[in-house]
Amino acid sequence: MMAEKIDHAKSKAGKTGRKSAAVGKKPDDAADFVHLHLHSEYSLLDGGNRIKRLVKRVKELGMTAVAVTDHGNLHAAFEFHAAARAEGIKPILGIEAYVAPDRDGRPGDRRDRTRTGVADGGFHLVLLALDIGGWRNLMKLSSDAYLNGFYYKPRMDKTTLAEWGDGLVAINGHLGSSVAFHLTNFVRTNDQGHWDLAIAEARWHAETFAPGEDGEPRFFIELQRHVPEQERINPLLKKLAAELELPLVIDNDAHFLKAEDHDDHDTLCCISMGKTKDDPDRLRYPEQIYVKDAAEMKQLFPEPDEQEALRNTVRIADRCNVDLSEGDNHAPVVEVVHPGEPPRYDGGDLTEWFKRYCSRFELRPFDEQSADAADADKLKDGCDRALRDLCEAGLIWRYGPDGVTDEIRARLERELQVLADKLISAYFLIVWDFVNWARQRGIPSNARGSGVGTMVGYVLGLSNACPVHYGLLFERFTDPDRAEYPDIDIDICQNGRGEVINYVRQKYGHVAQIITFGRLKAKAAIKDVARVMGFTPSEGQQLANLVPAELNITIDDALQKEPELRAACDGDPRVQRVINAARALENHARHAGVHAAGVIMATRPLDDIVPLCKTSGSDDVVTQWDGPTCERIGLLKMDFLGLRTLSTIERARQLILASIPEESIWSAVGQAMPGIGTAASRTAIHPLDLERVPLDDQRVLELFRRGDTSGVFQFESGGMRKLLTEMQPDRLEDLIAANALFRPGPMDLIPDYNARKHGQQQVPSVHEIVDRYTAETYGIMVYQEQVMQVLHGLGGIPLRTAYTVIKAISKKKISVIDSARAEFVAGSAKQGVESRQAEELFDLILKFAGYGFNKSHSTGYAIVAYQTAYLKTYFPNQYMAAVLTFESQAKKVEDWSIYLEDCLRVPFPDSTSEKPNVGVKVRPPDVNFSGEDFNVVFDAGERPSNCSGHVRFGLQAIKGIAKDGIASIVESREADGPYESLHEFCERIDHGRVNQKAIESLVRAGAFDSVHGEDARAAMLVAVPDAFKAGKSLAADRSAGQNMLFGGGDDEAGETGVKTPRLPLPEVKPWDQMTRLAEEKETLGFHVSGHPLDGIVNIIAEFCNVVSTGLGDLPNESPVVFAGVINRVRPVITRNGSKMAMTTLSDKHGTVEGVVFSEAFARYAEEIQVDRTVVLVGQVETGRGEPQIVVDQIIPIDRVSSLLSTKIEILFDQTKDDESEEMFRRRMEFVSGQLKQAAGSVQALSGRPVETVVHLRLANGHHVVLASPGIRVVPDDALVARLRDAGADGVRIRGGFVPPRKENRRRKFAKTSSSED
Repeated sequence: MMAEKIDHAKSKAGKTGRKSAAVGKKPDDAADFVHLHLHSEYSLLDGGNRIKRLVKRVKELGMTAVAVTDHGNLHAAFEFHAAARAEGIKPILGIEAYVAPDRDGRPGDRRDRTRTGVADGGFHLVLLALDIGGWRNLMKLSSDAYLNGFYYKPRMDKTTLAEWGDGLVAINGHLGSSVAFHLTNFVRTNDQGHWDLAIAEARWHAETFAPGEDGEPRFFIELQRHVPEQERINPLLKKLAAELELPLVIDNDAHFLKAEDHDDHDTLCCISMGKTKDDPDRLRYPEQIYVKDAAEMKQLFPEPDEQEALRNTVRIADRCNVDLSEGDNHAPVVEVVHPGEPPRYDGGDLTEWFKRYCSRFELRPFDEQSADAADADKLKDGCDRALRDLCEAGLIWRYGPDGVTDEIRARLERELQVLADKLISAYFLIVWDFVNWARQRGIPSNARGSGVGTMVGYVLGLSNACPVHYGLLFERFTDPDRAEYPDIDIDICQNGRGEVINYVRQKYGHVAQIITFGRLKAKAAIKDVARVMGFTPSEGQQLANLVPAELNITIDDALQKEPELRAACDGDPRVQRVINAARALENHARHAGVHAAGVIMATRPLDDIVPLCKTSGSDDVVTQWDGPTCERIGLLKMDFLGLRTLSTIERARQLILASIPEESIWSAVGQAMPGIGTAASRTAIHPLDLERVPLDDQRVLELFRRGDTSGVFQFESGGMRKLLTEMQPDRLEDLIAANALFRPGPMDLIPDYNARKHGQQQVPSVHEIVDRYTAETYGIMVYQEQVMQVLHGLGGIPLRTAYTVIKAISKKKISVIDSARAEFVAGSAKQGVESRQAEELFDLILKFAGYGFNKSHSTGYAIVAYQTAYLKTYFPNQYMAAVLTFESQAKKVEDWSIYLEDCLRVPFPDSTSEKPNVGVKVRPPDVNFSGEDFNVVFDAGERPSNCSGHVRFGLQAIKGIAKDGIASIVESREADGPYESLHEFCERIDHGRVNQKAIESLVRAGAFDSVHGEDARAAMLVAVPDAFKAGKSLAADRSAGQNMLFGGGDDEAGETGVKTPRLPLPEVKPWDQMTRLAEEKETLGFHVSGHPLDGIVNIIAEFCNVVSTGLGDLPNESPVVFAGVINRVRPVITRNGSKMAMTTLSDKHGTVEGVVFSEAFARYAEEIQVDRTVVLVGQVETGRGEPQIVVDQIIPIDRVSSLLSTKIEILFDQTKDDESEEMFRRRMEFVSGQLKQAAGSVQALSGRPVETVVHLRLANGHHVVLASPGIRVVPDDALVARLRDAGADGVRIRGGFVPPRKENRRRKFAKTSSSED
């Protein structure tokens, strides 16, 4: 029966061809084929066609159109559309969709996630957009497939296809499609039922995608010819098409560009599947699915009906006409409920007045789809008016009722006009709305980047930098002629960022995050390709590590720069094959992700404008197009960036308000608290109103001059501290410049800046206009804004054009630069500048513009840095408690524990040389004093102030205790008072929230030391199980209403007033110091009651020449001897396959990185163990930021004296006892014998022999020193003991030996990693 159907299909082929010949107009014979089923690189790790190469190839083949139909997504659509138009090729926008399969005779439901094992991810269906209406439906379908239909794949279903099918062409029949599925089953079983299902499926599609108003068909049956399975059903597809009078179409399902690209595409697929190339069981794509020309397709499909099907591709292409516009305005609009009157200042605190006025405005979301043109104009006018009145109020808040100058007024008016003309007043209002909402809830938020440079942003409170005072340019943000819309980046307290995003999403509705595409960069491409070609992971990593660690380096660049990589490639055919394949796949799209901060918003459904999706593992709605594309189509983007520093500032403010009386807060900064309603209250700025505190406090700037910037935003690194101590900043402008200069490139200008600032170098004069704009930075163009001002002021180039020029310079757009040069030279001539000098000035501009920094951004961050320094200066306890809270949550212990050491060096505001008050005291966690986070605690009787109290560890720092359990401990303490004993603690806690292990962790961390004492930790740990069991039993009895033998209920004292007796702790030997410290390290990650180096302070003093905090003061490559505890070890495989290690060590002052290269690693690997105390001998490397020690030797503590001594001193004291001369001489002989024996022993070969010096303190009062150069011994503890036993009154081993720096030593400090970033 099956054979009969196939024969019947063949006999009907001619009829089918003649039938379809009447469909549409006859195409030009010059182009008889168009690819309508084709995959780009955005069919992630499945398609291999790069967009630009694809359209160029299509043009080379003489074709005039091409479609891109990626698997389940529209990621490529806009990029493809733009690239095709640029090449004169018609872009056909489409998708290879996934459609939920029918279940039990019912149409499939995309929401049904029942696993059946049959096409759970959906059947394939190619959809092509005929017109803009079809394109919009395609966006709806694709978006809904992700948002509502995702199950293995983003799935549509027949309901959505019926709803949004207009304007689309559907193509079914290729393997993976629903029709092909049923026909394949028919071929396999010869069951008529499968044929009937195929007919029904085709009929449903033909009815759903019925011919349009032009009568042209919109559903086609597809033929392909690459695999036997497809060949077997092609005759049946023809028969089905004839039976239902459906037209045929032919395609090649192209996954890569040319035939020779098959192997590279196969490699790509292996990366996707996690398979190797030689895996016999893996999926292999046919070699023929490349972008073939029309002649190849004609040869492949020679039958008349097939030739007609090929011509149908051209007919379909002719009908597909979709133009995606750029530069549309999708800026959001809001309806503003206005208070009805402009702002009028009525006295009182300006900040509170401004908040009250702002609270009278309400922004309501507006759906533009329901509005007409009149409504839109009315809304725009309302937004413009609201923004103006809020800005007027902001002027009073920022400058006072009488402080607005003509320059400030003119600047604001100009900005408001530009924003109104560009239709983005509403955008500013929306940003103001969510920032205002956040601040009302204690979530600090600030603008960053170019948004800082706007007067509107400043007076609205989005930024804290007066653009007039600091010379910030609005044109850096936007201007009337710039096509693209600006974006306002907002830094938000990281703890509240999610709340703010949710607020925006819930209020404005049409909000999405922005997709990003991870790509196969050079290292990743080599490593992935090496794996699929059979290299071991370590071999692949070694090969990838040969690529220099440079940003955006290509494989070709790496081959030029790295001889080892080139040699490996030339010398090993396997490596050559890997490199060639990796080059072919380099920068290929690999996976989709989500932009860390980017969000877009509109006032109508986003899937009308941009296709949407969800990324793996997230429910967040995300655009299918990246940020730049979203901006090109007219969507406004804003960045919600979580900034931990803002969280720290807010936490410090809250701690200050909670721990210090209001009057003391004012006195802390040297001010008297103004009385309510007084004249002073109108102008006084609250010490914690950080948006308005003066930015020129020399006491705060003195902190920067000292380099005391631990915990100070942007200024913490060793290199930055060195810059500050050399610069000696005395104004905020210096901090702005430091932020901008401390980068590769401009860093070379720091010495000139400092020398000119201190009058050690004359500021050169270039031209009066140039000198004026660079006076602030001593003749150095530090900022992009200065470059823009010089181009404008001297060359007459408009500021908006100047911004384009500096962007062109950074991107090396020669044509734009040359045009600007000519305009600049001509404009300079009008200022009296000769052509030659103007050329030289422009060359100078090119040099500076190449690394000029965004001054708006630098200013915004310098102000945040100043705010952190202000809090640290006047409220050190509260600020450091806030720093420790957030740093401990964000970093590894060894990275944040350095702040504990830094606390010891923080001066309090009342500290003087005569009466120093230095060091924030950080005490261990305690069940009776600690909260969840670090907080400030005052001892009994201690008056709360900014110079008293101490910081107490938060219980959250202890490992093994749930946050909920900590909350219950604090709740019980606050409700019923301090805990009196371990047993009472176990009776009071909520046993459902605090378990036995948590209590043991508290004991180990010392949290009960205030209750039982430090020496009782061992006893408490033994007592915990019984105490916990008894407490839990008592709690159960109480909840059941039972009374205990002693008292009852919650009244422990009962009627007698006698408390329930507590069980004593068991008698257990206390832990020694090292055990106690080890337990602390286990539960806290570090030591709090001491340090492992406490017991060897004498050794450190004698043999070491530096501590961690002193490394940065040494010249580069200085020899060092350093003692520390190894906190972390990161093994590294070098490029040649040998092992080395990066280590982190700590001493009592801080941490330091140690680099153990291969040679040293081979010798000392056994000593490189976490928690081991060692002495490092090596050289300090200060040229790469934070100082590191390049390790030559790693010495165990018990071997230090044997290897680093300079001499051994022995004392004989004749004065201490009534000793005879004979006995004195005999003691010396015994000691001499021990020395000679030690000098001749094998021990002398295992260390560094040193000379012996004898001190004789004689009975007559003389002191004689005798050198014994002939006796050289290797000193150690055993020898010292023997010498004492032999009669020496004192023995001292002298240190001071520092191994000399090796000559001509060359080390490569390029960062090497054992895994790809």
